[in-house]
Amino acid sequence: MTAADDRPEESWPPTALESVVRSLGADTIRYRVDYIMLPMRDGARLATVVFRPRAEGRCPTLLVRSPYATGIPDQSKPVHTAQFKKNYVLMMQNERGSEWSEGDFGILTNTTADAQDTLDWICAQEWSNGKVGLLGCSSTAENQLKLAAIGHPALRACVPMSSGAGVGDIPGAEGSNGCFFRGGVPMIKSWALWYGPFGVRQRPKLPADAEGDELARIFRQYSVTVPDFRSPEYTEALDKAALQAPSGSILRRMGSPLTGYETFMADGPASPAWKVVDLINASHTGATPSININGWMDVGAHETVKLFEFQQEHPDQYLIMAPTEHCRMLVTGPEARLGQRPMGDTRFPYDEIIISWFDRFLCDEADAWQPMPKVHVFLMGAGTWLAGESWPLPETETRTLFLASDTSANTLWGDGALVPAARGAGIDEFIADPHNPVQSLGGDLANHDPICVDQRVIECRADVLVYSTPVLAEPTAIVGDVSAELYVSADVEDADVFVKLVDVYPDGTAYNLADSCLRLRYRDGFEKPAKLVPGEIHRVRIVGITTANYFPAGHRIRIEIAGSNFPLADRNWHTGDRNDLATDGPIAHLTVHHGQGHESALHFRAYTGKITVNTPMSDTRSGSRP
Repeated sequence: MTAADDRPEESWPPTALESVVRSLGADTIRYRVDYIMLPMRDGARLATVVFRPRAEGRCPTLLVRSPYATGIPDQSKPVHTAQFKKNYVLMMQNERGSEWSEGDFGILTNTTADAQDTLDWICAQEWSNGKVGLLGCSSTAENQLKLAAIGHPALRACVPMSSGAGVGDIPGAEGSNGCFFRGGVPMIKSWALWYGPFGVRQRPKLPADAEGDELARIFRQYSVTVPDFRSPEYTEALDKAALQAPSGSILRRMGSPLTGYETFMADGPASPAWKVVDLINASHTGATPSININGWMDVGAHETVKLFEFQQEHPDQYLIMAPTEHCRMLVTGPEARLGQRPMGDTRFPYDEIIISWFDRFLCDEADAWQPMPKVHVFLMGAGTWLAGESWPLPETETRTLFLASDTSANTLWGDGALVPAARGAGIDEFIADPHNPVQSLGGDLANHDPICVDQRVIECRADVLVYSTPVLAEPTAIVGDVSAELYVSADVEDADVFVKLVDVYPDGTAYNLADSCLRLRYRDGFEKPAKLVPGEIHRVRIVGITTANYFPAGHRIRIEIAGSNFPLADRNWHTGDRNDLATDGPIAHLTVHHGQGHESALHFRAYTGKITVNTPMSDTRSGSRP
């Protein structure tokens, strides 16, 4: 089932994908293209496009599996250009139930078995050298994670970028279920954005009676269109739908067919539906050589770091954390910005590293790879990279700052403080009104808005507590996990607590670094939700923040505490029942207890090594570009 038969492919008007691949060096003289409906073990066929050299011989294969329309992102083009020069096979496959691939769609459903069947097929081809690498960003990375842990004889190397949604219950990342939840709170805005176009369970299918060349012709000529989530009209519709209640019906209000979004919203983080999703968990103890690349302000930053931490004892595991948002790691520059915040020189030799990585494992070119530290992380605020052989970096230590106030921590004009030793007992009170929630500003995917932005407009709200250090006399670098240990009481049966980490500049500009939260019904675990007893004080721990940020002298470290972050996160209607169905509920009155007896605190890892500020990545690899 090919698109080419014996006729020259020049007679076919090239598709957009073919045009891009040709422009990168896989011209029709050297390369042929096959459109295949590849059968899986259960009979379902997956839409697969294979670009392979016409010359005889056995070649390495780069496999890209995705739920999206097949395409090559601009940032990946240098990698493919180099590989086409060396006669790599490029194989692009749509996951089950996406585009023309058969079967009903479910995020990462059956994807590991399908990938194994695809690898088996590759090994059986006369043009294959039996060695395959996986490359991709976002969903194209998620399906690599469990597969890489289970392993396959043909799978030799992976480069997952901006992953996290493929991570399940591994140490330190329990309960996020692939970033759908933070502390049991659904992240509705970004996941509604994704599920609306891409997560539809049933889509148009190719005709059942089409076979052979006819099937390939149809597959090649037509595509399954989905809503363009980047269009202003779609954004406007999503914004309107997300602001309305109930939250479980956001996509249905937009006219979307059924998706997994509705199921996961209804059942929560302990839903049995998550058991059939191919998430890597603590039982998957193997590892394929992998370079994990992500950005500090990506939705899966915490999960990516925890996955590397879980697997780092295996050979050839690497971590690169850049000062970027989702799938923007390879886009660097001498004067880069992250949202509104200047980052300095972020250039890094990604292309050379990725190309030599695959040449090493797929072409047996040991000399192509030059050893480098297992960990590279960009220290935001310092404009420099830190390197080490393990995570957390050995040159870090745990430190604690305690929450305090004399009168009130409400708003940035309050006297909320982060201090090195707990003070006398005190309280700070705030409300969470589901009809007037604290609005989201930056963070997560940020969709069409800057991901890093001055937070002072949020800190002006009376329902936001603000705790800051004094102006720093000496610089402090936070490199690693950040968590909040809080003593909280409320007058409702359920509520949410959000914590945001902020870097405050000398002029008062307050840039968000990361945030996390906890739905208090899950304070004792996601498998044991329990309503609050009004007035009872609970010790809770809010985790899920990992960063690398330098606070120079003159800056301040700050956290914000609030009861909502809407519409990025689902608002809590405070009834303790099905929040996805709720349309009304009481205003919650929450109290943070601090000081003697209730030592609410911020815990973080501080970097103790030498820091050279504003030092671009040196060229440590022969022939690499800075």
